[in-house]
Amino acid sequence: MLQAITRAFAEAFRNLRNNFFQTFLSVLGIIIGVGALVAMLAMIDGLELFAREKIAERSSLENLVVRSQKGSSIDGIYTERDTIARLSPAVMAELQDSLPYASTGQLMSQGSTIGHTADSSKIGLRYMATTLPLLDPPADSIILHGSLFSPEAAERGDKIAFINSNLARRLLPEGDSLTEHALGQQIFLYGDSLAISGVFKAKDDDNSLAFVFPLNTLSQLAKAPKVYPDMNLALDNVHDVLPAQEFADGWLERHFANIPDATESFTQSGYLEQLAEGILVFRLVMGFLIGIAVVVGGVGVMNVLLMAITERTAEIGVRKAVGANRRNIITQFLAESVAVSAIGCVFGLILGMLVALIAAPILNMIVDDLEFKAVFTLNTLLVVGIVALVTGIIFGTYPARKAAGLDPVEAIRR
Repeated sequence: MLQAITRAFAEAFRNLRNNFFQTFLSVLGIIIGVGALVAMLAMIDGLELFAREKIAERSSLENLVVRSQKGSSIDGIYTERDTIARLSPAVMAELQDSLPYASTGQLMSQGSTIGHTADSSKIGLRYMATTLPLLDPPADSIILHGSLFSPEAAERGDKIAFINSNLARRLLPEGDSLTEHALGQQIFLYGDSLAISGVFKAKDDDNSLAFVFPLNTLSQLAKAPKVYPDMNLALDNVHDVLPAQEFADGWLERHFANIPDATESFTQSGYLEQLAEGILVFRLVMGFLIGIAVVVGGVGVMNVLLMAITERTAEIGVRKAVGANRRNIITQFLAESVAVSAIGCVFGLILGMLVALIAAPILNMIVDDLEFKAVFTLNTLLVVGIVALVTGIIFGTYPARKAAGLDPVEAIRR
């Protein structure tokens, strides 16, 4: 069987070489269609990778946030629960021990309130209180002065604060612009004072007055409200986020079995899911439109084969007269069809890669802040190869069956 197929392809290439011009025109259609398909898929894959990287830069995709359900809204009226689940360090540690995925955890509470400076001036403050020792500056920030708070300070709940440069300048006397002079000064929050231990600057400065301090400090402030902190688990692998969320939801439901719907969890992986869905729709639509070019190329292949049957009618009759059966003739013409498609596929791949590699830098120059490159994946190459093979078989079937159906006597007479 294999030997017969090999022989059929060898003869197919000989016949195609003998009709070079007709073969070239039919192959050209396949080359253009396949090239356009390869270039389009490579550009879309590159754009998807670029978008994923940008989302990852701006979002904490590896984070799982768990929050206590504090109340509910019915017909626009908010009511607080009688019993609220409290996420404590002990609960977080127990969950992390049970979780089959490696993670770094912290409890944190974010809020905004009115604070005071040393001269009793009121200021609007945004704060984040956390159990995690501040060994690194907040995300997208740099340390300007002072030091971060240590694990011991976080555990003790020292009354210290790590403030942003906007707040540091607000604390300084008029005319003093040196933010390092804010070190050691006091800010007053919830009826108590916090000493400034360090100053940071956010890369994307939004002019807010913000600071970070230990979560255990919050409960020691004289007029601090009752706090139900959020639990933030940073997974080591972004692919573990969704299964970790499912596990954590089940574990917390069992842990707080006496409190219905005690917690709710959030991830930002939905951004990637929405992106993947949008890219898939775009890929399918563009693939369908460009696939029309491949179909046109396939029609060209069928046309060449029909012309070949007309020219080789006598040859087909002789072959059938000396013993060639229907399957032999079908195999021969299908081999020629697949050979044309294979040649077009190879050159189309090369053309598509060149187009994508040239087009990507041009788009980067035209569009501001666009830095992507064409991406060639194994899936793309497999899809294109399968498309070419299927095109050859589909558009070669009718001519092959027509050739196999010729009467040998009538064919020889022609």
